[in-house]
Amino acid sequence: MSQSSDPSHHQQIERQFINHVERLLTDDRVRFPTGKGKKSTALLIRDVSVTDRGVDLKRLMTELGRPDRLLEHQMPVGREMNVTLSQKKWWLFKSPVGRFRTICISPSRALLSGQPPQPVSASDLQQTLSKTPPPLAGVPITLAILSTSGFKPDARSAALNVKDRTVILISPNDTGGWEITAPPAAADLAAFFDPELDLEKRARIRAEIDAHRSDLVASGVAADKLAAKLQVSTQLVDSELKSYAKENPGLTAKRLDGRLILFREGSAPMGAAPGGIDMPFIDRVKTLFARKGEVEKKIAFLSERRTALSQQLDRGYEDMGAMETKESDLRQEFKAATSDLPRRRITSQLVQLRKDIERRQQLLSVLNQQINVVSTHLHNLELQRQGKAASLPDSEEMAADAAAAEDVLAELQAGSELAESVGASSHAGMSDEEQAVYEELMSESTEKKESPLPTEPGSVSPESPQQKSPQPPKRQRPEPEAG
Repeated sequence: MSQSSDPSHHQQIERQFINHVERLLTDDRVRFPTGKGKKSTALLIRDVSVTDRGVDLKRLMTELGRPDRLLEHQMPVGREMNVTLSQKKWWLFKSPVGRFRTICISPSRALLSGQPPQPVSASDLQQTLSKTPPPLAGVPITLAILSTSGFKPDARSAALNVKDRTVILISPNDTGGWEITAPPAAADLAAFFDPELDLEKRARIRAEIDAHRSDLVASGVAADKLAAKLQVSTQLVDSELKSYAKENPGLTAKRLDGRLILFREGSAPMGAAPGGIDMPFIDRVKTLFARKGEVEKKIAFLSERRTALSQQLDRGYEDMGAMETKESDLRQEFKAATSDLPRRRITSQLVQLRKDIERRQQLLSVLNQQINVVSTHLHNLELQRQGKAASLPDSEEMAADAAAAEDVLAELQAGSELAESVGASSHAGMSDEEQAVYEELMSESTEKKESPLPTEPGSVSPESPQQKSPQPPKRQRPEPEAG
């Protein structure tokens, strides 16, 4: 469900769904219930009328004191689409055989009041159904109801119990997809009301894989968990995991313990394991490692084994969490008990549960040790493969390369010295006139660098020319001669 308080977000959801329904009306794969069985809309005459509740929205905005044009353009307007499906009768007249209606519900009052939107309840759904006309005899009606804020569980249960019409509930979910509720008889039709294309679903699956790339190294990514988290079909997840493995070298998608797991293995694809899959694990290890020169197969085999053990470890931790929750519940029951008899029963249950938890911990400890052994051996094999792939030169080759490098450096040094001598000779070969202009420019450049900061008008700087000009020498009177 969408808990966003942004009106434009709800408007976008409404618009996306209506556009999707318009495309469905021309899709020959979609078959609606009619008085003559399920028929494709492409073979029927379609009379379509689209309305909205824009007038009710303006009235509500005036009632709440929010007459804002900009806000009105951002609000969902509650679009409705009525489709009458007919067939030709006597080549001149049209005879209705079915009806289809789409209704969009949005929490307009909450969006205008700035309150968090609430999902549609069973009473709200019943009020919406009461405003739709009842079906005519021989003309079944199908209702597709969209709620931009989701539906409560009681509303979904109530939709399944409607007898006189087919009700399909559509709402966005928290994972970026859509949640659809329909009676079992309309399951094939309800699948078409998902506005999200398969390409968009695959993009969400890939984004989730990229977000958990660290899990690919150890435990891998399980298809069933991914499908449950993203609320998409397991078949689509299986297909995308296999495609992802093909596009990324070093990854593989295999079924381990009945589950499709995407995990990382060796860089080369692994063939059939020597000895066959029915051979015990220890015998397979001995057979495989008795052969030499098959490092890639060993790496792939150990990667698969580590992933299988990690999946068992994850399931063991999930069981431990369930046991711990059960223990907490039993503790609460013991505190709430008012007599001695239920307390004894709860105590017995707790003792047995703690023994099961201890056994589970021992199993998890063994799994951790096995994963550690396999991971260590796998790490050593990868180091061995990397050392062979590097192809490092020997000492003689390195010495020859060092001597060649020294020769190149000597040539570069000689060229650098020659370039410097050429530059000095060209500078020294200037004519007298060029030398005079060069010295004049250098002196001006030096004076600019040494010039003092400007002073205020009328003030005399300490180094002004007035102070630096020498005073005229004073005349001295001749001394009288003696005698």
